[in-house]
Amino acid sequence: MSIIAPFYPQFAKSKEISEDIIGIVFAAHPLGQFISSLILGKVITHDNRQKIMVIGIFLQGLGLLLFGLLYYFDSYWIVLIGSFMARLIGGIGASMFMTPFYAFIPQLFPKSIEEKIAIAEVSTSLGFLGGPILGSALYQLGGFVLPFFFFAACSFGLAVILIIFSKSLDVPEADLSQSIILHQSIQNQESIIDADFSISYISLLLNYPVVISFITNTLTLSLWTFYNPTIAIYLLEEYDIQEEYSGYWISINAASFGLSTIFISRIKSHKKFYMYFGLVVSGLLQFYMGPDYKFTNLHPKKLYTILAWSIVGFTGGFPYVLTLPQVNQILTKDYYKYPTQCANIASAIFNASLAGGELFGPIMGGYLTKWYGFQRSASLLGFTVLICCACYVPYLFFLDEKIARIKTKKEKKVGLKE
Repeated sequence: MSIIAPFYPQFAKSKEISEDIIGIVFAAHPLGQFISSLILGKVITHDNRQKIMVIGIFLQGLGLLLFGLLYYFDSYWIVLIGSFMARLIGGIGASMFMTPFYAFIPQLFPKSIEEKIAIAEVSTSLGFLGGPILGSALYQLGGFVLPFFFFAACSFGLAVILIIFSKSLDVPEADLSQSIILHQSIQNQESIIDADFSISYISLLLNYPVVISFITNTLTLSLWTFYNPTIAIYLLEEYDIQEEYSGYWISINAASFGLSTIFISRIKSHKKFYMYFGLVVSGLLQFYMGPDYKFTNLHPKKLYTILAWSIVGFTGGFPYVLTLPQVNQILTKDYYKYPTQCANIASAIFNASLAGGELFGPIMGGYLTKWYGFQRSASLLGFTVLICCACYVPYLFFLDEKIARIKTKKEKKVGLKE
């Protein structure tokens, strides 16, 4: 998912594709991921999870393969439409893997959700760290096509490995762990309680904690993806860092994110306060990404840009990692009879928020950089994040307790009627 940032923008510009259009190409991946995640949240079942995951890995490989083949075409429209379709297919594939993957975590590890998500995010950070580095190394060895063909082959190989070696949860009872037995027992209880009940996305739009958590994580992803179409170009034009080396600098953000997950995995309470802290600091750091002289009184220096970029990787990890357990906790309070549905919907919302950030980040980054330049566009992103922080305050201090009181009163009334 991360290999195209160091060198695709330069390739696209060589085909006369502008920065704002490059942003739209980047956004095609999360567009497919966003739509697919919401659909999958409704259709995932105990029996089809692994099939969906395998198909997802295969589609990601197909998207990468299509990207590599674009090198052999010179037509503006073929490259543009091919890039968009390749990203779209990759996004659908990513969603088909990630949504069932994250849905497993709250169900199989209800007492250690944060720890298991942190482990998953360490692997994610290694991917975002290794992607640009390995992509840049492969680019130096074999040019534009080699990184895409290499990772496409890896994806196809992983799909085959999952088919051959992965075990279904429908194995003999003697082989089941206690957590899996509990998982299946919960599913059976849900079907007995109400087989027709389904958590509605429409009702969740009126749930302020869910909505603000979704927006928070969307902006968190935007803090990283906003720069996908532009940071390699900025490093080249402002600091003369060539595309074959920019991947190493870009990967610093992922490395610091990986470090943050080690600390975040230990957080068991006050999650929303840590999420808020990470978002506020990340928003303030955007003014130093250029840096923007008007707001910081600092002229552009590579040290300022790289330092801000690396710290954002660390602080952005707080809302990123904690969103899924937080949303699952909110849903479980309201729909405690349906923990499996809560896990599926929480995973769908989490992945949709990731897709939202990956969708809007590159588009905003491409257009704002075209209109205002890299430095001012980063400051505008910072203002947007700080506005979101202000909207988060009611939930942070008042709303959660008020909702709990209202729910308690309703439950008392229901108990009296019964």
